[in-house]
Amino acid sequence: MGRLLTPRLGLGSPALASAAIAAGSAALVCMPFAPGLLGVLGLLSAATAALLTSLAVWAAVPSLLVALVPVLIPTPIVLYTFAWEVAVILLAVCTLAQGLRRDSPWLWRMGAIEGCWLAFAAWALFTGLWCTDLLHYQLGVRRVLVGFCELWVALRLPQLASRRWFETGIVCCAIALSLALIRQSGGSLQEVVMHRGQATNLGWGKDNYVAGLLVLCTPLVLRIVMRGAPRDRLLAGVAFALITTVQLIIASRAGTLLFVVGTVIQLVYATRRHRLAVGLAALGVLAALVASPLGLVLLTRVTSLKEFASFTIRIWYWREGFRRMVDHLPWGMGLGQGIENPDHLRGIDPHDYWLYTGGDLGLPGMLLWVALIVVIVRAWRAVPFDEPSRERAFTLLLTFALGNVHALVEPTFQGPQYQLLFLWIVCGSLAYTRADRERSRAGAAAPGAARQGLAAAAA
Repeated sequence: MGRLLTPRLGLGSPALASAAIAAGSAALVCMPFAPGLLGVLGLLSAATAALLTSLAVWAAVPSLLVALVPVLIPTPIVLYTFAWEVAVILLAVCTLAQGLRRDSPWLWRMGAIEGCWLAFAAWALFTGLWCTDLLHYQLGVRRVLVGFCELWVALRLPQLASRRWFETGIVCCAIALSLALIRQSGGSLQEVVMHRGQATNLGWGKDNYVAGLLVLCTPLVLRIVMRGAPRDRLLAGVAFALITTVQLIIASRAGTLLFVVGTVIQLVYATRRHRLAVGLAALGVLAALVASPLGLVLLTRVTSLKEFASFTIRIWYWREGFRRMVDHLPWGMGLGQGIENPDHLRGIDPHDYWLYTGGDLGLPGMLLWVALIVVIVRAWRAVPFDEPSRERAFTLLLTFALGNVHALVEPTFQGPQYQLLFLWIVCGSLAYTRADRERSRAGAAAPGAARQGLAAAAA
C-alpha cells in the first residue's frame, strides 16, 4: 500500500486550536471602526487565520468522515440517496486528493481483493445484455459500483485516519442502530410481540436485517470492551449493552444465535487461562437475560407454534431459490431480475445469498464470489500476526465468518447497508493490520540503517 501518510491534525490538535484562537483574535482586532494600520493588520491576521483554519479543517475532514460513514447507516433515504453514500463519495474524493497531492503509489495500486470485485462487477454489468427489468438492473449496478467505491476506500483508510477513528465509527454505528430501533419500537415489548415487523421497521430494513448489522459490529465492539483504552471501553460498553438489549428485543433467531455464539467464542478465546469459567459465566448471564422481561420476545419466538411456521416457509424459499438457480444455469437471469421473475418466488428473496447470486448471475457470478472470499482469507493469512495483534486478527476472522454464515439464512449482501458494513469492517481492519505491520517493520529497520550509515561514515 506504500508509505503511510496518516494525517496528524484533528479536532483536538494544537494546530486547530491555534487556528481557532487566531480567528478569534482577528475578529476582535478587525472591526469596522479599526483605525488605519490596525485595520490592515486585522485584515491580514483574519486572512491568515482563515487559511490556517481551512488547512486544519481539511486535515480533520477525512478522519471525521471515516468515523461518520458507518454512523450514518441508520439514516433514511432522501432523494434516492443515503447519507452514508454521500459520505463514502466525499471520502473517496479526499483519498484521491491526498494521493494525487503526495503522488502516492498506493492510490492506483490494485490488489487481488479489488481485482476480484471488479471482475464480479463486470460480469454483473455484462448480464444486462439479457435483462428485461431495467429498473432493478440499474439498482443492482448502483449497488455493485458503490460497493467497489466502499472497498477501494476501506483498503486505504490508514492513509486517511488513525485506527481509533475507524473503531470509534463502528462503535457509534452500533449505538446509533440500537437507539434507532428502540425509538421505532417505542420501548414496548408487547408492541414488538404483536407487530414485530412494523415495530422494528427503520424504513430501509427491519428485524432480521438490523440484527445482522449488529452481529457484524459485535466482535469489534467486544474486543474494545476487553482490550481498549479506558475511555474507549466506556463507549464500547454502552454499545455492547445496547446491542444485547436490541438483539433480545428483535429476537431474530439467526441473528441472536450468531450473536450469542460469536460472543461466547470471542470471550473464551480472549481468556485462555479461564476458558471454562468464562464460558459458563457467559451462558449464565444469557440465561438470566432470557428469564428477565427482556427475554419475552425471544421466548415467544422459540415457543410459539405460529412462529415455528417460519421455519417451514424458509425451507420453501430455499427450495424455490434452488429451483430458480438450476432453471437459469449457467448464465443466470441477469442482475436484479429475480425480483420480478414470474415464478413462485416473485417479489420474495430466497433468504440465501448463494441462491440469490446463482439465480441472478449464474455459475460465473457464484465462482467470482467464491474467488472474492478466498482472496480475502488469503490476504488475512498473508499478514504475519504477532502476539499483540493476534486478538485483532481473530476478531477480523470472526466478523468475516459470522457475516458469511448469516448470509446463508437471511437477506444480507443484497442490502446496501450490510454490504457497506461488511466491507468497511473486514477490509478496513485488514488494511490497518497491514499498516501496523509495515510500520513495525520500518521501525525495526531504522536502527539497522542508522548503524550502517555511521559505519560507512566512519570508514
